[in-house]
Amino acid sequence: MLVSLLGLSYFAFQVSASPSLANSILARKYAPQFRFEKEEVFYPSTVEYFLAGPVKLYNENGTAPNVPDRLTNRNLGSIENNGAGMYLTTDIDANEDGFLRGQNPTLGRSTTYAFIAPKDNGVVDLYYWVFSPFNLGKNVTYMNVGWVGNRALTSVVYDVGDWERITVRTVNGVATSVEYHAHSNTASTIPWAQVLKFSPWNPRRPPTANITNPFARPVGYIANGSHGIWQSAGAFNYQNVSGIQLYDITSDDGVYWDTQWSLTMINYPDTYSGTLNWLNYAGVWGNKGQTDCWWYSVYPSCKVVTGPIGPARDDVLGMAKRSIGSMLQQESMRLPAQTLATISDGISLYSIRLGPLATNKADEIKTVIVKQYCADSQDTPVSHTLGYSRMRPATRHYVFEVPGCEEGEYVAAYTIGFCTRNVEHMPSKGDNEPASCMFGIKRQLRAFSKASGDNSPQRVQAVDVEDLDNWDI
Repeated sequence: MLVSLLGLSYFAFQVSASPSLANSILARKYAPQFRFEKEEVFYPSTVEYFLAGPVKLYNENGTAPNVPDRLTNRNLGSIENNGAGMYLTTDIDANEDGFLRGQNPTLGRSTTYAFIAPKDNGVVDLYYWVFSPFNLGKNVTYMNVGWVGNRALTSVVYDVGDWERITVRTVNGVATSVEYHAHSNTASTIPWAQVLKFSPWNPRRPPTANITNPFARPVGYIANGSHGIWQSAGAFNYQNVSGIQLYDITSDDGVYWDTQWSLTMINYPDTYSGTLNWLNYAGVWGNKGQTDCWWYSVYPSCKVVTGPIGPARDDVLGMAKRSIGSMLQQESMRLPAQTLATISDGISLYSIRLGPLATNKADEIKTVIVKQYCADSQDTPVSHTLGYSRMRPATRHYVFEVPGCEEGEYVAAYTIGFCTRNVEHMPSKGDNEPASCMFGIKRQLRAFSKASGDNSPQRVQAVDVEDLDNWDI
């Protein structure tokens, strides 16, 4: 009987006590330049700076049993239950003009936490995390709350503690894509050829995707106050709920931070002690959010919202450790990961790798399936198509042909399924799917043209996908 996990293999690669020399060099090779919006006053900091400030640890009830008087990077992760259910709390009003403004990186005091994740198939993912002590909220002038009508608001979504990142995927030592991350969502994933890059010799010049300098590195634009990281300068709508639209604003001409020599390198996953003990902390990096604002019933975010969890989280490994119960999310287009694809004609082609656990269960798994989701112009999933392959002993690499989506639909996502009986006779289109199959979390697809100069994602009926992550049970 199949176990109740299906996702990207968590144990499909080896971990060591610290990043290898080769991977450390790789992390510096692709270390980003972060461009802060020109009006920014709330900067990143080190974890040590934050914990040394007026920060206390409290539980849901506002008490702090068995907590050290002085929190440090060496003891934060050793609190009972690793601090699960606790909140790193400070007085926002008293400290907004003080330590919550962080450490301006031009003074050389801050750091970028580079999580280095070596995986199978030549992949090393480089996660460049930035921690900021404070996330400035958004001013909202009105909202429509139905029978109440329009009501004035002040500000929403302030929070203490803010973790944001970009991810550079490398394959055999060469960058292939960059994922930009904003407010717990993947803002976008872009092929390396289309990523805006800067030259270290001219770091303040406008970045370009067509730069020929072999030492060029990616640029991440950090939004004013809220610190979401985007691929370019501009205004980005990241939330539209109950009449409230929240935008991130990015620009050139602010502080430019080349992180290459400001990296704290961390192998992931691993065990952490000493100065990295704080990575074991399982609580919230910030205050507990408010729930007493008048609009909470229609828009569940008051002025102060609950802070984020830390950077050592499941999504750093893609879909690792996500249970089949998470399939309840599958009707949403807000998906946990994005995979790049190129545009195909009529038939989709998926190149898929299985992890070692699935590969060794050829006696139980009879069929492997690719399930391709098709969405309409409103991004609503409306149908799916299927591709099948009989499970073969000791075989990890499979290629699937999957019928394209119907006219007026586009390929939005896909997932992999393992079946305990032979089901190749099932129709490749329609609403039927085998009852004996277990599917993983679906992954959003972004399709790009292979043509030079065509650099925006396309909504197409068929795609080619080269998936280098391992799907496992």
